[in-house]
Amino acid sequence: MKSRRFDTDAVLEKILEHDQEGFNSFYERYRGRVYRFIVRQYGTGEYGKAAYYSAWRHLVVSGQKHKTPKDLKLSFYQYLGASVSSFMPSHKAAGQTSYLPKDIEQDGNWSLTLIEHFKQLTEEQKRYFLFKHEIGISETAIARTLNVKKKVVEHSIIEAENALRAAMDESGCPANLTLETLYRGSRVVKPPVSWDKEILESFTMWVKQTDQQPVVKEPEPEPEAAEGLAGKWHQFRDKVKHKLSDMKESAGHKRAKRGSTRSTHH
Repeated sequence: MKSRRFDTDAVLEKILEHDQEGFNSFYERYRGRVYRFIVRQYGTGEYGKAAYYSAWRHLVVSGQKHKTPKDLKLSFYQYLGASVSSFMPSHKAAGQTSYLPKDIEQDGNWSLTLIEHFKQLTEEQKRYFLFKHEIGISETAIARTLNVKKKVVEHSIIEAENALRAAMDESGCPANLTLETLYRGSRVVKPPVSWDKEILESFTMWVKQTDQQPVVKEPEPEPEAAEGLAGKWHQFRDKVKHKLSDMKESAGHKRAKRGSTRSTHH
């Protein structure tokens, strides 16, 4: 385990140095975890792919602000837990494609049943559960990453695990199969080859964009730097931001108008 942590820090250091080999190594190690973390919340459709693309782009461009492997990895997890999910309407995820490949669906194993029940959890329960069981970090680390109280994380995970256990028991799953075992059986899912190819081929472009752009405080990538499906995701994000801004501005005008009317009456 010590060696693995050292290796992770080493490849993150290479990413900070804009080294393609380092990025490829980190991607190979974490692509399955990140893919499942995203698609098990948002599906494998257009948004899921754009979110996946955006997360990996963030890892590269955020190296401009974060100078140590520890800070870079924390920033990556924070982006997964907050920025990627901020503008995703939860109801859209339900209509996305299946999470598991055809051969597992036909096999009908209990891991598939678990993932089906997983869809019924709340968005918060899904996120915390996946950080623990998929990304593999502790409740303390989750709380620190997402800037929430540890008790909130613990309570949410317990609720999620209890709900899943009850659902599995009701489905007839043998009691000796733990949630950890069942979830481990679902981790055979990996990103499509086409997604892998697009991410790895985008590294050089992201590095060039980083070199051309000044350091900014915003953790999200700039929309004009995004391309393809990631660009569509940024457009969707900005539409939401502009909509909220317009609503606030409209509300302010209405309050000012009411104040002016009252002043005139007096």
